[in-house]
Amino acid sequence: MERKKLMALGGLAPTSEMFRLAGQDILKKRAEFGPDTYRYEIYIRCQVMDGILKTAFYLTRDLKIGAVKPVYEVFIDGKTRTFLTWDVIHTKWRSSMLINLEWPRYIDDSNSYITAEENEEMKKYLGVAADGYSGILDYQEQLREEALARKHRRKTESWDKVMAQVPAEPKDWNHWVNKHGIHQNYVFYDYVRNGAKTGYCTYCEKKVPIIKPKHNALGRCRCCGNKIQFKSRGRAGRFFTKEEMIYLVQKCGEGTVVRQYCATRAYSAGNYETPDIFCREERRYVYSADLEETPYYYGRYRFWEYRWIKGEKPDAGFGYYQYYKSREEKLGAVYKRTLPALSAGALRKTGLPQLARKVDRINPMEYLETLSRKPYLEQIVKSDLFQLAWSVIYDHRELELSDSNDFAKSLGIDKNRMKRLREHNGGFVYLEWLRFEKLRKNNIRDSIIEYFERNNLSPGDLDFIIEKMTPARVCNYLKRQYRETGRPPKELVSTWQDYTAMASRLKMDLGQEQIFKPKELIKAHDDLLALLGSKEIAMQAAEILEKYPDVDEICQQIKEKYEYGDKDYMVIAPDRIEDIINEGYILGHCLHRSEIYFDRIQTRESYILFLRKASEPDQPYYTLEVEPGGTARQKRTVGDKQNADYEEAKNFIRKWQKAISRRLTKEDWELAERSALLRVKELAEMREKNVKIRHGHLAGKPLADVLEADLMEAGRCAKADSLLVESVQEGEDKLCVAA
Repeated sequence: MERKKLMALGGLAPTSEMFRLAGQDILKKRAEFGPDTYRYEIYIRCQVMDGILKTAFYLTRDLKIGAVKPVYEVFIDGKTRTFLTWDVIHTKWRSSMLINLEWPRYIDDSNSYITAEENEEMKKYLGVAADGYSGILDYQEQLREEALARKHRRKTESWDKVMAQVPAEPKDWNHWVNKHGIHQNYVFYDYVRNGAKTGYCTYCEKKVPIIKPKHNALGRCRCCGNKIQFKSRGRAGRFFTKEEMIYLVQKCGEGTVVRQYCATRAYSAGNYETPDIFCREERRYVYSADLEETPYYYGRYRFWEYRWIKGEKPDAGFGYYQYYKSREEKLGAVYKRTLPALSAGALRKTGLPQLARKVDRINPMEYLETLSRKPYLEQIVKSDLFQLAWSVIYDHRELELSDSNDFAKSLGIDKNRMKRLREHNGGFVYLEWLRFEKLRKNNIRDSIIEYFERNNLSPGDLDFIIEKMTPARVCNYLKRQYRETGRPPKELVSTWQDYTAMASRLKMDLGQEQIFKPKELIKAHDDLLALLGSKEIAMQAAEILEKYPDVDEICQQIKEKYEYGDKDYMVIAPDRIEDIINEGYILGHCLHRSEIYFDRIQTRESYILFLRKASEPDQPYYTLEVEPGGTARQKRTVGDKQNADYEEAKNFIRKWQKAISRRLTKEDWELAERSALLRVKELAEMREKNVKIRHGHLAGKPLADVLEADLMEAGRCAKADSLLVESVQEGEDKLCVAA
């Protein structure tokens, strides 16, 4: 509409009747909430001019004072189906609908006035049923909906073209859903005193013989052989089967569509022979010829209409669980009658039709997604290695394939072992054992490999024992331990491995069969655990010992020289690594979290000793780090602190240093000299790098200052240190320290 032409249209002045009615109108209290209102809040004039419906809106308050100008003039073109509003007060054009304009009070058709003649003219022009204000508003809302639909259509038109290529469901779809898509079946029977003899099988759809059924007990139908659940008609009531995913794979244009449904049966009391089948389609995954995936879901688009929408369904919050099922719940039966054509057409290079025909449940989308990352999956399926394919897809196994035209060689086995793998439908674990067998050139019975596969035990899980026992002996040992303890083989292997690690830690002879293969595994494990105190600490100690193999022996060697006590205090040396780790845990300092102290023990730079009260020799008190000459580098208690009570023990430390100095050898003093040199260098480096403590009560302080303040030198070391000076020779710093 041209705005100049609209402004040139004749005016619609208020009539004398409108002035009369407005002048007589008075404000009245509303029966409900809201402001007081007139009988008529607005007066409407309308007329068709040059094919345009012009409508003028007057307020009662303005007419009462004789005003002749409307507040709004609305122009509607029925041919182009457009409208514009002239805001008289603000002298500007508006595109808002009537309901969004500024009105002084609540406005609707009940408190607006329009003559019968003009009302009929308006309704006829606009083709609406409502009168006055409501009729015009209805027309404007209709135009808005049409505009919104056009806007949506610009985006959804391409979606609809794709969805139009999706074929109809097969004619036997509902029957297949009931028989094969939903797996739960029942045998309904009537209770009788001596036990019902017959019942109705939902799969057979006929009476079948039964023997002593119990309500909700599981069993098998004696006719069809399917798993069923017995239901007494008198106790079953109304119930639903568990919702199950099912899939329909069809040709879609040049590609494929995988349609995902959720299906269930509803059984009503007294009508168990004809349940209601509910099967709703939730997702569609459209694949191009090169298997590029485009998902669609059925939902409400922009709060406008229910339709197929491109993309993944957004999170609808807690409770919208059906779209966020676990991997197992997304597995479902696949309709098989469309697969032969697809295996020769769009899916011929995928292997999906072949696998879907062989397994009971699958998730086609996950299969195709895995195929895009692991192209060898197709060859696995087409080699009839379905369990191996399952391992690759759902157990996320990674196959290492060599470059060979012979797929058996690519898998690391030979043709004979390939045949065994296929015949036994072996998975990833089965393949690993065949590779192990080929590498060792020693055949393993298929029954043994099947046992290991059932219990998910690969050769790598048995690395700790496989050199000492054949797979057959391992298998027999695990079976016997299972019979005696009832513990799963996977758990037994973990316990066995922990046992051998602890036995190694205690330097037991694992070359002897009675040691590496104890008669009662659980008891033997618990006995060693009691000796070591904690499995976690034992494992940590074993790792430390592997890196620092002399620590235990050094701890034993220094006992005679460094242990000392009086009536108040005592210094003792740890027996082994576990004692040091325990000390760190109990006092809560860094001793058990840093390997630097074990490295220093290994190189004899410093030793870890325990300061205890004589009255509580087994209770951790202070941990000491001392140099071979007796110099105490650190003294720390709970929380890596040094409390006031340590001042009482200082005299004992001096007494201890004096006592052990008489025991030390020339070799010890040489080690002390080297240790002091390393200590001074380390402090110098800390100061150069400005290393500060990050955590705890000393956070922010220079580490070198704290360590130096903590230093408590032995008498001989302190005296010698006072005679040495720092000098520089040939551009190199030479640190002279006491020893």
